[in-house]
Amino acid sequence: MSSKKWLLVVGAALVVALLALTGCSSQSTTTEKKDTTATTAKAEKAKGLVEQVKETGHWKYFGLQVAKGPDGTKAGRYGDNCISCHSAVKMLDDKDAKLADFFPGGKYDGKTEGISCRVCHKWDPKEGITLQKTGWAACADCHTSGAKPTLGSEVHHPQGEMVKGIGVGEVADTPSFKYSSVKDFACYDCHVTNSQKHDFMVPGVTSVHDQKDWVNRVDTKVDYAKMADMFKQEKCQGCHADSNKTVDTIKQQQAEIGKKLEDLKKVYDDWSKKTATMDKNDPKVKAFKDGATYFTYVETDGSKGVHNYQFAKALLAKAEEKFATLK
Repeated sequence: MSSKKWLLVVGAALVVALLALTGCSSQSTTTEKKDTTATTAKAEKAKGLVEQVKETGHWKYFGLQVAKGPDGTKAGRYGDNCISCHSAVKMLDDKDAKLADFFPGGKYDGKTEGISCRVCHKWDPKEGITLQKTGWAACADCHTSGAKPTLGSEVHHPQGEMVKGIGVGEVADTPSFKYSSVKDFACYDCHVTNSQKHDFMVPGVTSVHDQKDWVNRVDTKVDYAKMADMFKQEKCQGCHADSNKTVDTIKQQQAEIGKKLEDLKKVYDDWSKKTATMDKNDPKVKAFKDGATYFTYVETDGSKGVHNYQFAKALLAKAEEKFATLK
């Protein structure tokens, strides 16, 4: 065999090995990390990691937004800042890329790669496939509002700020216990992004999307029996020895926060329309905007208090207080 052919064979073998390690094949063969949830292992084992990822918003969102075209993305307030966490090209290849570059005729026309393997992983000659970032930064560098929330402005996808309990207005900093006191804990310990589960959802949690526009998530379904399995991890057992009791607590907290969000959402929707036509100096406009800051902080976090229950309660109490002055 010629040296050229030999190199091609070796190269092909390395590619196959890399695909297997990252799960970029029909079945995941990685054994470097033992699955920590028995139920999840059985449920997800049949699908390769990439197949799981391709079914998520991490993979689909960018392509679906670009497919709407310039007018559609503008209407949905999707722009250049958004692709800093939604486009692999923008994140890794061209920091100066603009959303317009991905529309028909742009220099990246057709390159709608969203959050793919290479966004979160890298190849290390000594360690193999590793994370680009570890700890809270692995997820919270994108799952963040992008800046410290400020009173009078709405807050968007503040999962990082919620877990860290970064205060705003009259609500003081209130870090969650898992952030401030649990050593070596991070988002992926609950969202179980391991060698068999890569849909980024907590076990038992399912997102429900609008059938006409998949980008819009309209609901979330929870199978608490499956969620209980997650707390059987060794890292969780120190604080959550009784996984069923823990899940019961979560159910109660989510019901409480969910009901409060539902009630406040009615006020928020109503006054969003009213204040659009009011004098910006009207005291009620300020009260509404301040209340909207507290309300959207919790609503767009999306966990209904799970990420930081006490902090969520304090934020919604202030939202209720501000909205009460609008009557």
